[in-house]
Amino acid sequence: MELIDELRQMERYLSTREVMQLISVRRTTLCAWVRAGKISAIRIGKGYLFDPHILAGWLAEREAGSRSPRRAA
Repeated sequence: MELIDELRQMERYLSTREVMQLISVRRTTLCAWVRAGKISAIRIGKGYLFDPHILAGWLAEREAGSRSPRRAA
């Protein structure tokens, strides 16, 4: 099953560590994306929780964007 489909079936929020492992990014990158508003998260103490359904949508958008043809600058 594809990661996006798995996320859409989850019924609990994901920790920062879980999201880091799922999408293979470092903590600094993930936290920078959250602070920049590129990805949605809920601040809990010193960490974040991520809604798997929102994360699935975010990944689907990024995946669709990588498939679209790029224009020459």
